[in-house]
Order: sequence, then structure tokens, then C-alpha cells
Amino acid sequence: MAIITTDSDFLALCAEIQAAGRFAMDLEFIPERTYEPEICLVQVATDKEAYIIDPYEVTDLMPLWRLVADPDILAVLHAGDQDLDLMNTGSNLIPKNIFDTQIAAGFNGFGYPIGYGKLLSQLLNISISKSESFTDWTNRPLSPNQISYALEDVAHLLELHDKLMAQLKERGRDQWAIDECQRYTDPEFYAHDRSRDFMRIKGASSLNRRSLGVLKALSDWRHGEAERCNRPLKSIVADNVMFEFARHPPKSSTDVQRIRGFRPDQAKQYSGSILKAVELGLKLPDSELPTWPASRIPSKREVLISDFLFTVLKILTFDEDIAAELVTTRSTLEALVRNHFEGNLQEDRFPLLVGWRRVLVGEKVMDMLRGAEWKLQLKSRSHPSSLEGNGKRIED
Repeated sequence: MAIITTDSDFLALCAEIQAAGRFAMDLEFIPERTYEPEICLVQVATDKEAYIIDPYEVTDLMPLWRLVADPDILAVLHAGDQDLDLMNTGSNLIPKNIFDTQIAAGFNGFGYPIGYGKLLSQLLNISISKSESFTDWTNRPLSPNQISYALEDVAHLLELHDKLMAQLKERGRDQWAIDECQRYTDPEFYAHDRSRDFMRIKGASSLNRRSLGVLKALSDWRHGEAERCNRPLKSIVADNVMFEFARHPPKSSTDVQRIRGFRPDQAKQYSGSILKAVELGLKLPDSELPTWPASRIPSKREVLISDFLFTVLKILTFDEDIAAELVTTRSTLEALVRNHFEGNLQEDRFPLLVGWRRVLVGEKVMDMLRGAEWKLQLKSRSHPSSLEGNGKRIED
């Protein structure tokens, strides 16, 4: 029963998961053919066996999604962002008890983000084939290679969980990993504000406010049309064509057809809607026109301090054998420095200054920003540097 195609077998599997209190999950999906990615396979592993659920046969996946949202049941995934987002989209449920092996690996010195295959090889000495990475998962029947690949993607996740958790507990970092996986339990993680998607269109930053208003109106229309007919955004109207419509607003169907890259069949189908969207953008009151987010160019001082602190962060995370990328980004650190020197730093808004990140490096970063004295020394190849501080402030 490796492939589940009946509701009775599916519900029996859900009952098995309910009794066990944990399971592993992975999804195979195609993102480029529909408005929302299309789930083509759902792979599930228990401590007994791995299974493939065929969503074209078992069309109601809610019993499984309810298990993902059950706080008493552990769901183990690797790089679960997109999979859990699709689960939320299909169910409107929020996951409650997630363990992401990619996140956990970052706390155990494996780097972040690390691929599933590489982590399996390094931690469990298991090699898996990636020959089906770009296969068409909508095809039926599935080939033997597709089945084997799909099962391998989930079969070892529970063993990975157990091994990673054992290492994390030895290091006293198990709660850190659990806390970091809490990102998946925040409803904000699944909130998609598409109202500003127009700003991601190439060239948008060069437009004036009026043209931005037209581009936003066009973007809102395109989202609605793509969702209505369940097609990818760019199959409705390409980004470069949207930009040209905003830069040179068409006044007639003839103007619409003059834009290179806009096919005659598209013009025939969408000209009227495009002209209405353009008119809406042109008639927006000045007070309602969108503005490009203001960005202040950081001073040389801020850049230098941010670069130094990022180097310090790399040293500290190297010594602790934690992936620096899991702690913070250079741009976030630069924002922290800017807010500190402007006197409006709200520490709870910066993850670096909250929870395990503050314990690990955040407090040291703030000590340096406040003027404490620290000593940096280059050392051997195995330990390339060391950092020591006494917490004393250096007087100006």
C-alpha cells in the first residue's frame, strides 16, 4: 500500500498517525501552471512505513491537514516553508507542532540552509537519487523511479529528527531549535499581502507616483484574473508588458495592441479590462497614489560598524558551530546599527536581540555598540580567531 488512492486507506493512515503522535511529511507540487502551486503528491512516513497519497484520487486532504494543525502531534519536514504554506492555503489551518530538520541542522553545525540529500549523507550516511528533481508529477501512472524518489524524500525524516534532537540535547540547544520552528505556528507567516506585488515588477522603481498608480491597478486586476481562471500571473500579461502599460498608459485598444510582447489573442481577450485598470490608476487622487518606500543611504560609519559586527557575528557563530545565516542577515544588522545611533532602537523588533539569538550573540553585539572593549585575535587554522571582552566601556 505504498500509494494510497482510496479514502478508506487514507483515513486508516490518518488514524495510525493519530495513535503514534508523530509523522513526517513532504509535498511534490508544480508552481508554474496555476495561480497557486498545484499539489501533485503528498508523501507521509510513520515509524512503520512511508506512503504516497495521490491527491488526484484522494481529493479531500483535510483529515491530514488537521493532524498538521494538532498541537499533540509532531509533524517533521525538511525546509517546510512552501509545503506548510500550501497546507495553509488548502485548509486555512495553522500548523502547531512542527520540527524542521533543515533548521535543526543549522544549530548542529551543518550549515544553513542545507539540502535534504546532503544532510542525509552527512548525518546518516544515506545517499539518495535526485534524478527526478524536475519530473512532471502530474503524470499518471507514476513511474517506478518517481515512486522511489518520492518515498525517499520522506522515508528518513523521522530518523533525522531523532538523530538531530539527540545532538541538540547534548549541546543544550534542543529548545533553541524548537523555538525557531515556532515561526510556522504564527498566522502572520501565512499572510500574503499581494497589494504591493506591483513593486516587484522590474523597472517599477523608475516610475513616478502616477505611473505607479497605474501599475498597481494593473497588478490588482491581473491577480484577480489569474485567480479567477487559475492560471499563473505572467500567463495573463507578462511583467515587461505591464511595465510598458504603466509607463505609456494606453488610451485605446489600438494602443494596447502596439506593445511588443502582447499577443493578439491576449489583446482580444484583455484589452477592455486593461483599459479600465489604466483609467482607474489615472483617476486615483494624488493622496492615494502609491509611493516607493524611502530608503536612506547608510553613512560610511554605519557601513563600517555593520561590516565589523557581521564579522564578529561570524566569529561567534563559528566558535559555537551554528550557521551564521540562521542568526541574522547583514541588512538586518545594518538596520539595527542605524536605529541604535538614531536613538530609536526597539529591541523587541529585532530577532537578534530576543531569545536564543540574544543569548548567543545579541548581547555581545549590543555591548560593542554601547562602547565596550573587546579583543579580536587571529589564531591557527583550526581556530582562525578568538574574541574576548571585559564589558568595560571605552571612553571617547
